[in-house]
Amino acid sequence: MVLKAVIFDLDGTLIDNEGVYDRAFCHVLKGLGISCEELKHIPGIGVKENWVKMKQNLGLEEDPQDLAAQTQEFYLQHLSEIKVRDGLRELIHYLKSKGIKIILATSNTAQIGSNVLQAIKIDHHFESKTFGDEVTRKKPAPDLFLKAMEKENLDPKRIVIIEDSPSGVEAAKAAGAKVIAIKTDWATRSQLYRADKIANSFYQINNLLKRGWPS
Repeated sequence: MVLKAVIFDLDGTLIDNEGVYDRAFCHVLKGLGISCEELKHIPGIGVKENWVKMKQNLGLEEDPQDLAAQTQEFYLQHLSEIKVRDGLRELIHYLKSKGIKIILATSNTAQIGSNVLQAIKIDHHFESKTFGDEVTRKKPAPDLFLKAMEKENLDPKRIVIIEDSPSGVEAAKAAGAKVIAIKTDWATRSQLYRADKIANSFYQINNLLKRGWPS
């Protein structure tokens, strides 16, 4: 296999931010008079999609779109707390040295995703970006990754997708690509079992690709 591109998820993968999002959801729930113990934040599927599920589960009357907007407002106010994961810049340097395309595909909206990329100063590294508001079906459907591949005319057999969530792994596999799951505190190894590889860090992913995986 000649690797042509690596597609990165954003939230939880490139950046350690799921804790900030958890607090954002909690903040909105408290405003509704609901305990944060009722929070069922599912990483990877999108903010609005989380509220659609919680509206059904908690019997909320509020519009998920409005609740998502409140969640994102809290999140943007705490961007300074978000950190790029260790080893990412070294991995990007290696991919560029080999002429491998670096692509972003995130369930987040273009507005939020662009703000985050600019804040953490990695926006310029990507050949192209695909955001959640460009597709109708969200993860675990493969649409987001298929859209990203379509933009660059990529064969899924020539790319690797890096994800952190079970829904993201399922979406990557459904898109026909190899997928590496980066292990975080938000998913267990058993939940990520569908990934072709599970790595503890970007350093480990870098070494994996340098050794010629997948071949």
